[in-house]
Amino acid sequence: MVNLKVITAFMVLLMLALAGSGVNAAPPPASQTVTITQGQTVTLKATASAGLAFQWLKNGVPISGATSNTYTISTAGTYQVQSVNSSCASDLSDPVIVVIGTKSAEAADMAISLTSVVSSMNLESPVNYTIMIKNNGPSTATGINVQNMLPIEVAFQQVTSPEMGSVVYTDYNKKITWTMDQLLSGQSTSLNYTVKALQYGSITNTASVSATQTDPDLSNNVASNTIQLLGLTIPNVFTPNGDGVNDTFEIPGLNNYTANELTVMNRWGSTVYLKKGYHNEWNGEGLNEGTYFYLLKVQEPGGHWDVYKGYITLLRAKTN
Repeated sequence: MVNLKVITAFMVLLMLALAGSGVNAAPPPASQTVTITQGQTVTLKATASAGLAFQWLKNGVPISGATSNTYTISTAGTYQVQSVNSSCASDLSDPVIVVIGTKSAEAADMAISLTSVVSSMNLESPVNYTIMIKNNGPSTATGINVQNMLPIEVAFQQVTSPEMGSVVYTDYNKKITWTMDQLLSGQSTSLNYTVKALQYGSITNTASVSATQTDPDLSNNVASNTIQLLGLTIPNVFTPNGDGVNDTFEIPGLNNYTANELTVMNRWGSTVYLKKGYHNEWNGEGLNEGTYFYLLKVQEPGGHWDVYKGYITLLRAKTN
């Protein structure tokens, strides 16, 4: 879309025959109306076969210094011109009425949504996001720009090439930029990408959309999505020494997963402890101090089983 800030129009005003000149002129045209918008201009041009000078008038009043055969105006009013020679002057020309009209600005209501799919609460599992944008019209949107600054709690993994436009991820500021030339009124399109959560807790992601056209509703130009990763943070040491502190292998939040199974192995891969429906009761009875390896399975509400793997160090010595 081209935005013209200056319009130049040449209006030919046919002068009446100069009095006493004996030169006949064509009949004057009917009055003309020209509409311009604020900040635009229009140039009027007069012709007269025997004119040596000209005088422009606005609303019947001569305009100071407006004595050439053209005059450029930017304000509303009724404009006329008179040609003058050394002995006489012509009648006034038919008027040109200049009107300041309302600029016709195109509008495109851009809307955006941001959704997520979390396959499990395990930090090893990806989080999939979808950005959907739509042009609610009434005009075609151009120069569309979508910005999505990823939250610090996630790490970018990959983005799927969109059906429309192009996408770029910049690592230094963790920003996804999706652009496209145009989106027709009523048209929508989407972008999918994958991240990995770096920690448990609440993660809020926000994306925004803009276009070149005036947007009549800015309330739907920003979308946010919050997920709660309620996974397990498993300690890597416990001290079953009978002092009543940290005497069992306790996993905070495990009570939220009634269906679970804990397997503990020594460094040679032999199972030293196995319990279905573990309730934080293992105290390492009969085992020497050292490092052991665990495999914990927990069932999510949707039926999916998450698997956590790691090591646990067993220490019995009491500290003074």
